[in-house]
Amino acid sequence: MTLSIIIPMYNVENYISQCIDSILNQQLPENEYEIIIIDDGSTDNSFTIATQFSSQHRNINVYHQENKGVSATRNRAIAMAKGTYLWFIDSDDYIASNTAPRLLAFIAQHNLDILEVKMIRTSSRSLQLSRNNTISDADIKILNGGEYVATKNFNDSTCTYIYNREFLKKSKVTFIENRIMEDMIFIAELIPKANKIAYHPLDVYRYAITPNSIWTSREPKAFRKSIDDFIFMTIKYSEIIQQVEKQHINTSVLKLKQQNMLYNIAKRLLKSDYTFSEIRQTIKVLAANNLYPLVPFTGKDFSRKLVIFAFNRKIIFFGTMLGYRIFKLPIENLIVKSHQNKRERQLNHSSLNS
Repeated sequence: MTLSIIIPMYNVENYISQCIDSILNQQLPENEYEIIIIDDGSTDNSFTIATQFSSQHRNINVYHQENKGVSATRNRAIAMAKGTYLWFIDSDDYIASNTAPRLLAFIAQHNLDILEVKMIRTSSRSLQLSRNNTISDADIKILNGGEYVATKNFNDSTCTYIYNREFLKKSKVTFIENRIMEDMIFIAELIPKANKIAYHPLDVYRYAITPNSIWTSREPKAFRKSIDDFIFMTIKYSEIIQQVEKQHINTSVLKLKQQNMLYNIAKRLLKSDYTFSEIRQTIKVLAANNLYPLVPFTGKDFSRKLVIFAFNRKIIFFGTMLGYRIFKLPIENLIVKSHQNKRERQLNHSSLNS
């Protein structure tokens, strides 16, 4: 069997059909690939919908478990998979039609451990076709993992990579359970271990922006969880950077990614319901791990520059927090949402033109 596609599923009754249909629309023989769907304790009709697909396609296997989180679900599915290659696809996302055969042929031709593919972030559910399928494979460079992590601004999403299953097993890299942002750690640990890795510019993966996700939720408990996990993963990233530096590999890309995480921590703390005492303790934790103060931002994003400047000066940050809480509603409606919409347009534009 050539390919195992792994789909962790949780409460996606409105999206799972499109996800599965997009995989079935790859013009791959059913005996050449399997779809492993693990329902992680859904409380809606997701399991029923997936089971209906399974009854119609012998290569779709659906399992149910009590809710354990996406990391535990992926780890379980890896152990179950039979394909030469693995591909993780999130259950509310989808992939462009008839792109998998070309990618699999490229991986086999070059005996790759990992192939990264292009992702488009979008709120649209109608981007079924690849927009750049006439590109040539001839100029794609094959690198080792050290070269790749040192020179490529690689994607942090697990779903934008196809993996050689034997390589993944031998690497002993697994997903950290009970944490979000597990993708970033998994990818950063795994890539340096690869003998052969490449980036294929074919726009394949559709990261569908959906409401009420862990990233968009403003429910206090979920928001606190995201901050706590950002801090945990940022500290974990320091360990990875140290390990990579021992191999005499340039870590500037990894350090830039870590600074992005720290900025997200500061930005989320600004919008959180943390007390001043809790924020002081958070800063102490970051400082103890040589992660505070943050590196000043020198780019063009003024809001980012301002947040980092304030966060590095506790009195200014606390004053900014107080002002934000007083004027939260107009700020959210007039400034934050406008910035998010602008950023989304920029991401889609760059995805389609890079």
